[in-house]
Amino acid sequence: MKMRKSRSLLLIAIASLLVLAVLIWGSFCPVVSSENPIGKSIGTSERSDGFRQMLVPIADVSGSDLLLDISENSTRHIQDSIVIPYTDFIMDGIFKSVPEITQILGGAGISRNDSIVIYGECMPCGGGPAPATYIYFMMKCLGHENIRVLDGTIEDWAAAGLPTTNESMTKPPANYTPMFTTDPMASYDYVKSGEANIVDARSFHTFNLSSIPEAVNIPSDNVLINGSIKNETALKEVFANLNKDKPVVVFTDTGIKASVVWFSLKMLGYNAKLYSWQDWLANQASEGISVET
Repeated sequence: MKMRKSRSLLLIAIASLLVLAVLIWGSFCPVVSSENPIGKSIGTSERSDGFRQMLVPIADVSGSDLLLDISENSTRHIQDSIVIPYTDFIMDGIFKSVPEITQILGGAGISRNDSIVIYGECMPCGGGPAPATYIYFMMKCLGHENIRVLDGTIEDWAAAGLPTTNESMTKPPANYTPMFTTDPMASYDYVKSGEANIVDARSFHTFNLSSIPEAVNIPSDNVLINGSIKNETALKEVFANLNKDKPVVVFTDTGIKASVVWFSLKMLGYNAKLYSWQDWLANQASEGISVET
């Protein structure tokens, strides 16, 4: 009887030591939150359904989507991508004419009925999604409905175990028929009218040198974290001082970096339009108004 009792006490002691060991080990192990899993950038892991309609996760890209790499001088692409550097659509800091742009798209085998996912960066500019959101803006002006931006880079794609290549996909030429709209664009007269909030998305330093009257400064970097667009909660904080019931016009020098702010506002449901500082200066000069730069 004593032997059985001693054995029971020994088993209880061993069990207690094991529990204590687990508790001590747990105190040294990092806790991985489901809201920020390892491998996800803080601020980008949560995307609402509304966001995903414009900013598509890698896992949601399907075989029916046409991938468009708009990177400048890229040598590595997602497999089966059409490659058109975003600079091909631009001349002297502005978009080429609609016939020229549609000829480029059609020549690459793209039609307005295609479901397109845009990705790519401007590495000489420091990376980031602004060139992709700028081409998204261009395509929206052409009336392209089924278009999204990839939520990630080619490095993220490869890290997910998905194929990449050094080759661009070649398709037979297509007829790209635009339904051009100026709705995403702001005109000089509209900017002057006072109907919209004006957001200067250039740097704080540049904003202080000169800006459009009544503009507020929200640098384009404010909507990014680790080179990706922030999540919905974080973006709402960035735009907290903007009246959502009033239209918003966003501008930078040419509009490229402003486009990522415009894109973020559109995902949040703002009535946003894109503009450029160059257009403002040109129109001010035509009116004989001198602007310090």
